[in-house]
Amino acid sequence: MFFFLDSEIRQLAYNLFPGGNKPIGVLVDLFSITYEIRKSMEKRSREFGLSYGQYIALCVLSAQRDEMSSPSALAEKMGVSRAAISSMVISLEQEGFINKYDDPNDKRGVFVSLNDKGRSKIQQMDPFFIGLASRLMSDFSESELCQFQTYLSRVRDAFEDVKSARLTTPSSLREEKDKWCKD
Repeated sequence: MFFFLDSEIRQLAYNLFPGGNKPIGVLVDLFSITYEIRKSMEKRSREFGLSYGQYIALCVLSAQRDEMSSPSALAEKMGVSRAAISSMVISLEQEGFINKYDDPNDKRGVFVSLNDKGRSKIQQMDPFFIGLASRLMSDFSESELCQFQTYLSRVRDAFEDVKSARLTTPSSLREEKDKWCKD
């Protein structure tokens, strides 16, 4: 919805309402920076021979008990569809980063597990991603990082509250506009 990367388009987003709209402005900034970070991480992952999603799948597997998971549980933990995880599993297995096993309790089920090549790929990629996170957050004090994390948690909680509900009606949208334009 909001991939406002061009400065003119971002400015237009800020000016959707007379006087601007602070919540939209903050979200535009948040979407913009997360998009740029994600794009950079995807590009760097490709240099390592994986997609960013595949790297995350390996990391999630490494954090599982016995480094094993069903594809559906992996999809849920990553917040992706089963179709997306299915293609990732096929690709990661073909590249030799994971092993796939039949579920002994369910003839239709499978498990995937991280193998030595997958662990090695994580160890190869981790320094870049840990370094990126450290650099992005290096100008923040410990207290500021805690505050930032609290704010993001509050946004996530609010989003969970409205995710399945209708966000706004036209009249409530006008009321919000009027509220923020007075500040």
